[in-house]
Amino acid sequence: MAKDDEKKKRKRDDVVDLASRIGARREAEDTKKKEEPPPAGPPSPPARFDAPIPAAPKPRLIPTREDRDQGALIRKALIEETATPPVAIPSPRGAPGPGEIDLVATPLPTPDDWHRFELALRKIKGVGQLRTEYYRHGVLKVRVTYQGEGRLAAALRAGVPGYRVRVIGEDRATLQILVTSEGDDRRPG
Repeated sequence: MAKDDEKKKRKRDDVVDLASRIGARREAEDTKKKEEPPPAGPPSPPARFDAPIPAAPKPRLIPTREDRDQGALIRKALIEETATPPVAIPSPRGAPGPGEIDLVATPLPTPDDWHRFELALRKIKGVGQLRTEYYRHGVLKVRVTYQGEGRLAAALRAGVPGYRVRVIGEDRATLQILVTSEGDDRRPG
């Protein structure tokens, strides 16, 4: 085994010419170039990479009537911008009143699901009037009048007929829930 170790050590220490492997010129090509006479004339100075980039002089623009008009429009817009902003468009929806809460339910993928969920919601004890605020992309927002024992979240957790409800967020005026119909739980896949 000692001989094998010596061979490995010698192989590592040997000098290997990598220039021939990476495309360097061979010695024969180098000798041909040395025999050619140098070109006549002074050598060109080396290119500088840190020098400024040469550029053509920029033409001077003479303002036209259109440019002056555009400048006047910009000044006018700046003056109007600093003036008082216009009154915001009032929203038709206000905050929930006493005894009302906004209920946001998702996912209800079709308007049919939305309608069935509203009908099931009406069967909960203490739920009065339901007013749909919006339904978009499977999200239903309903303003619910609730006058029952405890909070609406507790009543929903107790059970909406035909649905499993999970409360994901709640504050004074809004309740967010995830809805799963019991039929979905039984379907395979």
